Amino acid sequence: MKDFMLIYKGGDPKWLENTSQEEMAASMERWGAWMGMLQQKDQLVSGGSPLHYCGKTLTKDGVVTDLSTAEIKELVSGYSIVKAGDITEAIALAKECPIFNYPDITIEIREVMEIGE
Repeated sequence: MKDFMLIYKGGDPKWLENTSQEEMAASMERWGAWMGMLQQKDQLVSGGSPLHYCGKTLTKDGVVTDLSTAEIKELVSGYSIVKAGDITEAIALAKECPIFNYPDITIEIREVMEIGE
């Protein structure tokens, strides 16, 4: 089995503040069920975390700028790490991810490189 990072991109930066307690509870229940299924199959490496939509970009020259929300669809909004036999299996796991219950989301699926094998 190999590790794959599911990189969640896009979404609504105002989702958290515009979501009712009931919607939040339902969302957390869906996430818990999905992660529980992955755990039962020993395919969950890390549930990851959501990321704030604001942040900074740093260049090697020391220039610091605000993240641009103009291209919110490309902004990384969270991640998880799963185990799968290959990229096709990782894609199948990602298709079941509850992140797709939110608008304007894509998932980038990347194999975690093993250094020194």
